[in-house]
Amino acid sequence: MNTRDLLTNEKLQNRDAILQYLMNGGEGELSEIQQKLYERYSFADELIRKNVGKKKRTEIAEMIQGRWGISKPTAFADIVNAEYIFCSSTPLNKKYTIQTRIEFLEVQIRDASITKDYDAVAKLEKVLSSYIQMYPDYEGPKSPKTVIFNITNNNLNVESVSHQEAFEEAEEVLKELEADYEQL
Repeated sequence: MNTRDLLTNEKLQNRDAILQYLMNGGEGELSEIQQKLYERYSFADELIRKNVGKKKRTEIAEMIQGRWGISKPTAFADIVNAEYIFCSSTPLNKKYTIQTRIEFLEVQIRDASITKDYDAVAKLEKVLSSYIQMYPDYEGPKSPKTVIFNITNNNLNVESVSHQEAFEEAEEVLKELEADYEQL
């Protein structure tokens, strides 16, 4: 095995050790080098998530270079390793792309809800639903739902609710969920 192969193997072992550390919930210990790499990869992942659709990979790599004082190829390698470790591998990885879109849509829905733009909330929720169904870990309903309509004399007996009332109810549910989330 030549020197280059040994270095590549060591880098992969460090990356895999960091991944294992995260999968174990942070239990165990990382070596000093692995801890430093973990910090760089975390920084790279944070930049990727904050700048999805805003900055090019070269700009993100330059930001990583500036922060850590590393070479451009190393900064690009940090981006790839961050995507691999934090539930992804490359920009072509659908799972990572879908995950970042879901996070973006959740922020947009929250903002639209705050400004009471209920039409936007409804449209964004529909898009979010489709992204969630595309996500590889998503398991749809185990069995189809049965819907029973009570129709008497050609009249459907349901309580009529305006879209405004439906959105107000949804907003109350969101507030309850946010309160529960903040308690965690």
